[in-house]
Amino acid sequence: MNYLYTFTSSNSKFLPFYIVFLIVSTFERINSTFIFTGKKITKIIYHRWAFIIPLSTYLLILFTSMIEFFLTVKIVNLIISLIGFVIFIAGVLLRKKSISGLGENWSLYIEIKEGHELITDGVYKILKHPYCLAVIFELIGVCLLANAFFSLIMVFLIQAPLLLIRVNLEERVLIDYFGDAYRRYIRDKIL
Repeated sequence: MNYLYTFTSSNSKFLPFYIVFLIVSTFERINSTFIFTGKKITKIIYHRWAFIIPLSTYLLILFTSMIEFFLTVKIVNLIISLIGFVIFIAGVLLRKKSISGLGENWSLYIEIKEGHELITDGVYKILKHPYCLAVIFELIGVCLLANAFFSLIMVFLIQAPLLLIRVNLEERVLIDYFGDAYRRYIRDKIL
């Protein structure tokens, strides 16, 4: 029983950390995602819903995890929370790398900009869609940090399929624009 106590904490002891985490992560996410957009002029935006619906479900899962934390979690497993925090930080770092790697080509939407370039270095040397993977990591991390397991299920049943649909649509647009160069690029990459 002593062993269990050392790896758990009452919700009230964990609460100040959780609130600070929510505030800091919210400001970081807004700043890095919505403030910086590529400066190139947009030629065409495709499938606007492929940004709006995944964003809505992202927010829904965040709010659900908070509600779940405040209403149902009585004892927080600190090991699970620590694992969640590490996964969340990995997601944030991957998201930042993917945004900076695209530079002026970065956009929240599936779009082609004037002078759009095919980026194949940095994180894009290994991953086709690191931003989408980062979003999944962030949500998994948030849910685990809060010990919100119902919300974690929503990540896999709702957000992941929506992001896979977006990835498929984005790949079609990029194949239309870049042709064989993009086909060669995606051939040996993982998600």
